[in-house]
Amino acid sequence: MLRTLIGAVQRPSGTSHVPSVTNLPSITRLFSTSASAFQVSATTPLSTAGSASGSPSSATDSSSLVSLLRDQNRFYAVAEIKNRPFLITKNDIIVLDRLKDVELGDIIELNQIKELGSKDYAIKGQPYVSPEYFSIKATVIEHSKGKIVETFKKKRRKHFQRRYHIKPMHTLLRVSELEVKVQ
Repeated sequence: MLRTLIGAVQRPSGTSHVPSVTNLPSITRLFSTSASAFQVSATTPLSTAGSASGSPSSATDSSSLVSLLRDQNRFYAVAEIKNRPFLITKNDIIVLDRLKDVELGDIIELNQIKELGSKDYAIKGQPYVSPEYFSIKATVIEHSKGKIVETFKKKRRKHFQRRYHIKPMHTLLRVSELEVKVQ
């Protein structure tokens, strides 16, 4: 059973203050309830400036948080394509409604990512994760027709019944690259 805790990232024993800033992603630590030995580890907003008490700067904070995610083996992302969310990993095939402005072999860069994560950590965007943290590319592999969909229309007491059969057009994308960038 996985759960998300809200608090601060585990820090050395001398620092207890974590400055909070909006419009920056946060990183979440997920773990099993059996591993309850961790006292504090959870969602932490990234900071933009160091405080007078000697807190690290935003570049150090964000790079250390992103490096936690980068050290994981496999990544996933929740990408928004044509206003629909898709949970994707590397080499996945995405089936979506027809994209008219692309051709076979085109490489599409996905930049509307709501969440980027792994088994242990996740970066959640507000509403999207900044493209400086990741690189996700997909290749158009096929334009195909789907299964036959039957639409039945009827008007009561008018002796009107129609059946329409259509094959909706689809575009298939293969996720060719899903990487967390080094800061």
